[in-house]
Amino acid sequence: MRRAVLVIMLLATFASCRRQSAEEPGAPAVARGPAPQPLALPDTLAGFAGGPIQHGATWVRRTYAHGATLVDTTLAMAQQPPGGFEGWVTMSRAGYPQATLAAPPGDVNGFYQCTGGPPPSCDLLIQMRSGIHLELRGGGSSSRADVDALAGAMPLAAWGAGAIDDPPH
Repeated sequence: MRRAVLVIMLLATFASCRRQSAEEPGAPAVARGPAPQPLALPDTLAGFAGGPIQHGATWVRRTYAHGATLVDTTLAMAQQPPGGFEGWVTMSRAGYPQATLAAPPGDVNGFYQCTGGPPPSCDLLIQMRSGIHLELRGGGSSSRADVDALAGAMPLAAWGAGAIDDPPH
């Protein structure tokens, strides 16, 4: 029963992210809770050039390009229910390859979603105890090294502790 509640809670969180990502770029932002602190993604990151930035009520997104590799990067803020981060970690460790991140594992957890097809590709999803969520999705064009490079250039430790007003450099 506890696992079912956890799965439902995680699905609701993911559905919220998906619902926000489906918003039209020019549509008015709809508040979904308390006003988030400023979220930012830099113009360039780890050798990748950033495309136009999109803003939502609780998220920012831009596509980073390096050659033929395109990585849609979404940084979002979402309130978590009590135990939400722990639930994420349990789900993450039970079913996915874990990412090694430059942040305390008690504050930040990430996992890969990879395909084996030629060429193999990987996405990286990261959740922070602070409520910050980062998705790096290459749509079949990104390797594990690509998403690791982008994640490694972000201030995950600071974000995991709740500081999001300093964009990555």
